[in-house]
Order: sequence, then structure tokens, then C-alpha cells
Amino acid sequence: MYATNGTGDVHLVCFDRQHRVALICPGGPDAGHPWMLPAVRRGKSELYRRAARRLACAMAPAGAIRLGAVTGRIRAAAPGTTPQRGGRRIFTSHVASSGALRGVGVPLVWLPYAQVAELAAGLEVVDLGLFLEGYVDGWIPDGWITLQ
Repeated sequence: MYATNGTGDVHLVCFDRQHRVALICPGGPDAGHPWMLPAVRRGKSELYRRAARRLACAMAPAGAIRLGAVTGRIRAAAPGTTPQRGGRRIFTSHVASSGALRGVGVPLVWLPYAQVAELAAGLEVVDLGLFLEGYVDGWIPDGWITLQ
């Protein structure tokens, strides 16, 4: 289910009530693998939001994760770089209890949102820290925001 190399085109920032964010480590941190946001690849013609819901359902019992009102959009790679079809999306989400989330066979850790940008590998998004801060502090309006 998870894109184990961090290159999925749908990522889930899952907050608990203390504004901690769930990170996973496919392959395990003891083997030197990095922590990353849960991710999934969209199916052919699958909508980003549908893929985000599919990922949320794989991570928790039905209804335990609620998608947030803000989605980060990362544009497709520029010409001459590694191509990504249609870009990527970072969906915000919430769980009532951190215990409701399951790692689906991979290590899972909850970290304060301010630490996520420096520890989450594979996204290469300069604005990730500001995006998380703005979402938690409420100064990013609901809807889509493009990240660099």
C-alpha cells in the first residue's frame, strides 16, 4: 500500500490532537531507512482525493481519519528533471487518537509538526515546514496551496 521509496504522488500528513504528525519508516530505521510521510501511488485515472481516502482507510478503521480542508499541491517536475505525472498532493488529515492509526507492517512514530520538515525524506519540498505551521496555526486558508 505505501510507496516505500517516498515517490508516491499522494502523501498524508496525519495530525493527532497534540498536533503531532505520523511518520512511517518502510524497511525500518534500524536498517538506516529514512522516516517519511505515508504515501500511495494513484491508480490510472484515479483522483488524488480518492487515493488519499484509500490510504487513510489502509491506515485506520473506517471513520478514524478525517481529511482536512487544506491540500498542498507540488507541481510536476520541470522539463529536464525526473518526470512526475501531474505532480503530487499532500493531504492534511486528523485522527481523534494516535492509537487509532496502524503502521500496516511498517514502523510508525508521532513527532511534533515542527520537526517533520527536517526529518521527512523524499518530498524535496522547501515549503513543507511553513505549510505545516500555517495549517496548525490557521493562517493558511482552506483549499489548495501550491508548494515549492
